[in-house]
Amino acid sequence: MEKVTLTRKELYDLVWSEPLSRIAKKYKISDNGLRKICKRMNIPIPAMGHWQKIQYNKKVTIVKFPEKYDGQDEIVLHEKGSDDVDLDSPIAHQRRLTRTIEDTKDLQLTVPDRMSSRPDSLIRSTMDYYDAVRRYYRSHHGTHPDRINVLNIEVTEENRPRALRILDTIIKVLRARKHDVIADHFTTYAKIGDEHVKFRIREKQRVSDVKTSYGGRLMESTGEFVFVIDIGSYTRKEVKDGHEPIETKISTIIAMLELEGERMRTERIESEIRRKQWEEQQRIERELRDKQEKEAKAFKKLFLKAVRLHQANIIRNYIQTVEKDAMKKGNITEEFTQWLAWAEQKVSWYDPLINGPDHLLNDHHKTHLFKEFLKEWQ
Repeated sequence: MEKVTLTRKELYDLVWSEPLSRIAKKYKISDNGLRKICKRMNIPIPAMGHWQKIQYNKKVTIVKFPEKYDGQDEIVLHEKGSDDVDLDSPIAHQRRLTRTIEDTKDLQLTVPDRMSSRPDSLIRSTMDYYDAVRRYYRSHHGTHPDRINVLNIEVTEENRPRALRILDTIIKVLRARKHDVIADHFTTYAKIGDEHVKFRIREKQRVSDVKTSYGGRLMESTGEFVFVIDIGSYTRKEVKDGHEPIETKISTIIAMLELEGERMRTERIESEIRRKQWEEQQRIERELRDKQEKEAKAFKKLFLKAVRLHQANIIRNYIQTVEKDAMKKGNITEEFTQWLAWAEQKVSWYDPLINGPDHLLNDHHKTHLFKEFLKEWQ
């Protein structure tokens, strides 16, 4: 950052050679700070609209340099260098893009004093709408005009022409930079790539001295405009009338709209990446749950077969013990022989290693006959 020493006369020549906003960008000082220095050093500055008049070759008044001054004749300004602002900061990005827009050839950044003979189609449709509204309320007949293709303009009727000229310039610059503008039912978007950046122009209001019938105060217009970029429900970016009118800040507005579109695009892509990562994580977890469920079901089947084999062996041991006891006691009757054959057939049916046939019972009975008993095993 270099120091630049200027005399009163040199500072006077500087402020009359280019807008204060550009000088402030070059030096480490605000527009207001530069105005205060000029006031303190008795240096006149151009009136509002001075530079617009020069662009249209209109007559301007240049205040002569006042020789009479008793204070210090020099001022030190700090010229901004690359170290003053983080090159990757949003402010630095905006400044670079603003300069790029200003340096682009054949880009009409100047807002005319009168509406163009060929306004943008959205400007024309908005003007037609307000003309139709005026006729509607004058005649009190027909239907209220449709709000399709109507820009969001929140200003008083007498200041609407200025708002339309500003928006006409902004829309034409956006289209020249390969963007689009969408307007529908008082909602306006700059279509930056695939992103829709919502914006509007409004007029500041203040409390008037006029009281309402309820004892409150009415609001009155100030004539000061605010260009608003609506980012969210409670977040917005604004460019306001100040020492320099909005008309001198078209390049800044375009840069802000484009950067907001880029921010939305980045956010959307990151959100899409997070969504895909979440879906992939859900897929992995779902596959794991399916594998666990399948594994648990297979193990449960293994367990039940082991239990059935154990139970079959218990029953088989019981049959053999009963048969030995009957033989010992000489109780081998025809009825016992039939029971023995039946019992051995049922064990063969229940044994998971044999799975013999049965004309009455099926696999459902194998798993439910001892359901209450198996609960103790589980």
